[in-house]
Amino acid sequence: MASAYRARGPAPAPIVIYGSRWCGITMMIRRYLDRAGIPYRFVDWEAHPEVRSELEWLAGGRLASPTIKLGGQVLVQPSMRELEWALARAGYGSL
Repeated sequence: MASAYRARGPAPAPIVIYGSRWCGITMMIRRYLDRAGIPYRFVDWEAHPEVRSELEWLAGGRLASPTIKLGGQVLVQPSMRELEWALARAGYGSL
């Protein structure tokens, strides 16, 4: 279980999660961030189809759930270890 996030220093990069509400990986990542107290914005691409072309471009030509924008990083279907590494790199510290 993740510990609660505590801000240190400048504000970390914003997190945007693109995916669908029914995707198990997306739900798992959202729960992880919720439990850690890390703020993020969720964009359901079924409710907002206008984001699909950008996501396909970011993910190398395919639509992958979830696709996460974290500062200058783009994560496509990351493992929890990849997500934790990206969070630490973006200024969220060690979780």
